[in-house]
Amino acid sequence: MNGQRGKMTFMSLIAATILLLGGFMAFKYIGTSLEKKQIKKEVFDTLGTFRGSQMDRTKAMESIEEVLQKKQVEILEVYAEIDGGGVIHYSFKYKIDTNYLIFKGSETIEVVGEIANYS
Repeated sequence: MNGQRGKMTFMSLIAATILLLGGFMAFKYIGTSLEKKQIKKEVFDTLGTFRGSQMDRTKAMESIEEVLQKKQVEILEVYAEIDGGGVIHYSFKYKIDTNYLIFKGSETIEVVGEIANYS
């Protein structure tokens, strides 16, 4: 028994490899989830910064596209409209790719929101 102390067997090597791979994949999954939340918050904050009398539909769409391009995601759709009541309604759709080392995951995210526009 003392001859086996401190040595790694083939099965323990496989178990350690699976454990490390699972940890890496969990890390990437959590990172992608946080990235999606960050994109949504950043678009909201950007629109909140530029809102006012100078805000129009094209400026809102450009600011949303700018945030998505900065995050390097594939932009599928961007829409923004300012209604008569002074509310900016916006929606955007993008595709995010995640490399899990063994395979690649692709997810399409659609965000719909609104923010008050001060005139």
